[in-house]
Amino acid sequence: MRGAVLVLCVAAVLGTGCSAPAESSTGLDVYVPGADGGDATSGSDAGGDGGGFGLGQIDRAGRPLVAVLVVPSTLQDEYNAQPSFEPTQPRVLQNAMASRLAELDSLVVGDAGPDPVDWADGGALLPMLLGDTLLVDTSQSCVSDGGFVSSYLDIEQAVFLGRNTGNTTCGGRTPGEHVIDETLQLMVTANRDGGPVISQGVAGPTKPPSLSFPYLAAPN
Repeated sequence: MRGAVLVLCVAAVLGTGCSAPAESSTGLDVYVPGADGGDATSGSDAGGDGGGFGLGQIDRAGRPLVAVLVVPSTLQDEYNAQPSFEPTQPRVLQNAMASRLAELDSLVVGDAGPDPVDWADGGALLPMLLGDTLLVDTSQSCVSDGGFVSSYLDIEQAVFLGRNTGNTTCGGRTPGEHVIDETLQLMVTANRDGGPVISQGVAGPTKPPSLSFPYLAAPN
């Protein structure tokens, strides 16, 4: 399995850019490491002199829960085979993901009945989830007051959903962050103020991750 794909970028609203910029449909300067999702029969992925396994991309894991919760099981292999930096997907995948988002958006939450609809047919949330890249603001620190700053999907919400998140976090996905709860909260309630809290019921790791590489927590 390949590791999670990471895009290093700085949102255009910050007035700064990244090294090795490439064109982006979202108006960002984006650095794309390597040729992710490319032909598995060429380069280092082909084995032989490159030393790779020749398997190509078999999983997309930049954003946890998307492939499992939003993509139907019959389409997961097709979804995982898509290039991580491709902002569009085959129509059958887009329609299936939009349908799943609509179902999640209309869940019954507690005793309050169905949650109000926020993502009609996937709405603005679908384009944000079609690719599998994490946006990182390299001008911001990911650590504050001796711990990692919660920052998952902050930049994506500013870029794709037009939300003013303050642009004060580094984005990406920091160790120990509650990405599952944050993903569920966004899909079900659109993160709106006063909305019900959506959680998987896990408070967090038994010990916080280290602030230095490889960010492992101390033994229990």
